[in-house]
Amino acid sequence: MPFVQVKTRSGRIKFNYTISTPNSDSAENINPDLPLLLCFHSLAFPHVFHSQFADPLLRKFNLVVFDFRTHGDTEGDDLPEGYGLKEAAEDSLAFMDALRLPACHFVAIDYGSPIALQIAIDHPDRALSLFFVSQICLKEPPDVCEGHRQVYDSWTSAFPAPDQFDVELGMEGGYGFSQFMFSNKMTNLAQALFNVTFPLCQKHWGYHGKRNFRVATLDLLCSRQSQTKAALSRLRCPVKLVYGTDDVAYNQDYSEEFLQDLEDAGVEASLFVVPGAPHFVGVDYASQVNPVLHDFILQNDDRKPPPVSGHILSPWDALLRSNGWTPEGNNDSDDEDDFVITYPQ
Repeated sequence: MPFVQVKTRSGRIKFNYTISTPNSDSAENINPDLPLLLCFHSLAFPHVFHSQFADPLLRKFNLVVFDFRTHGDTEGDDLPEGYGLKEAAEDSLAFMDALRLPACHFVAIDYGSPIALQIAIDHPDRALSLFFVSQICLKEPPDVCEGHRQVYDSWTSAFPAPDQFDVELGMEGGYGFSQFMFSNKMTNLAQALFNVTFPLCQKHWGYHGKRNFRVATLDLLCSRQSQTKAALSRLRCPVKLVYGTDDVAYNQDYSEEFLQDLEDAGVEASLFVVPGAPHFVGVDYASQVNPVLHDFILQNDDRKPPPVSGHILSPWDALLRSNGWTPEGNNDSDDEDDFVITYPQ
């Protein structure tokens, strides 16, 4: 995967990123004649868009995703105290500028949604549309903050010294967070995503990365505020929200409240609800989400690309297979429920 280096007010960053086009699973450049979807990933899971990058329906577009600071294979300076949405948006915008990306469609899930929203508010000309899966753009509910605190405490306790790692405590924090994302139903694909993510989290958020973990999770998530009506009124593009009814942390009212905020600010917005889906709606429920995303892009882009022919693979196909993903086999939920961290509603 390629890298690009940038420098912002909060530090130096070497962003890892992935480009997929109709003709290449891992391309060096976008096709300027096609719509561009820029993806903002979730907390801890930089490969969460695997099911979108593997879909021929969406690969008729340019798909670009980059790893946030202290995530995936991105490297850089430690996060400064007070690092929040403004700084994360500035970093993301620097990445866009470094690749000379044109105005594009923002596709975000979870952690990525308030960052993408901040860019669209501060720079309305950069976003052609916003497609938010399991958005967290409102102030974090107190019970969800408590769940994040449980994960934080379990994870950081697993690193008592530079050369020590308590596997059980680490798994409790990591697997508990995965259960939050997948509603305690770890399918084969979900488990493979976890297997890929766990060592990356150890690399970034081990003993020497505890402060980065706090700043990137507890501080950024639990200190953020909902955008004001005046801020939302700066948006110049339509918004589509996607919510799964089996989300164990955020109830449907949370997304409906944000939808109302957008409409009150004069933004064209709508909500698509997926029955039975967890917080990570787009992973195992891609067959329902991807067509909605596809149609939303075509409704908001004059370019009409032809269907894709040939064999399409996700750029992470081999990586996920080597970490236990068996798409040809049974993808039912695993029965392992050793670690449970609750997010009461």
